[in-house]
Parts: sequence; structure tokens; C-alpha cells
Amino acid sequence: MQLDTKDQEIMVRRTADRNQIETPRKGDFVRFPTGEKERFSWLYADAVQTSPGGSFFLHEGGGAEFSGSLHPSIPMDSLTLSKEKLDGTFWFFHHGEAGAGRGVYFDVPCRVYQTTAPYRGYLAKVS
Repeated sequence: MQLDTKDQEIMVRRTADRNQIETPRKGDFVRFPTGEKERFSWLYADAVQTSPGGSFFLHEGGGAEFSGSLHPSIPMDSLTLSKEKLDGTFWFFHHGEAGAGRGVYFDVPCRVYQTTAPYRGYLAKVS
């Protein structure tokens, strides 16, 4: 489905709400010291889990939910916010009404963090 006028209004409102969240958010990006880039998929008080892909649903209020596989967690205190932004793909149901085949997809500018934590994803090379 394509974003129509009503969907664009929903997207603008949810994106604006998302931008009010000051802490790391599901869907934001992280760069590891070795250059791998992933997205925050699950958040804890002291850690985040990342994923190389998956699906990010954008809620009212700007929060997001993730569906996909999770890599091991990295400490929250290993993160530094950069000035870089990258587009991340999100979705919600067309006109906010749930149903099969009603997903509309769009890109939202996301924050990019740097981490000092080692990359330990399930696809990481063992050295």
C-alpha cells in the first residue's frame, strides 16, 4: 500500500512524537568499532540489543516494536550519540486500522550512536 494523505498525517504525528524521546529508541542505529552497523531492537535500563534487520512498527506516541532476531546486548554506557542521522524503515497499518496486507512503509531519520563494545552478533567472525 502507498502512503496517502491520511497515512502521511499519521506518519508526521508519530515521527514528531518519536523525536521527543530523548533516550535511545528502538530503530536507532549503532556503529561498532569494527564498522558493523545495526539497529537498536530491544532496550533495557542498562543495555540494548541490536539486529542487522527485521521489522519496526511505529506506534502512536513515537514508540516502536521490533520483530526479528536479536544479537547479544551491549552496555548502554558504551554508547555515544553522534551527529549523524540515517533513514530507518518503519511501518504501521494503513489509516491505523489493523488487517492483513494493510502495512504502509516509510523511512524516518534515526539517530546514530557509536559504541566501544565489541561486535558479537550471531554473524560475527570468530578470530
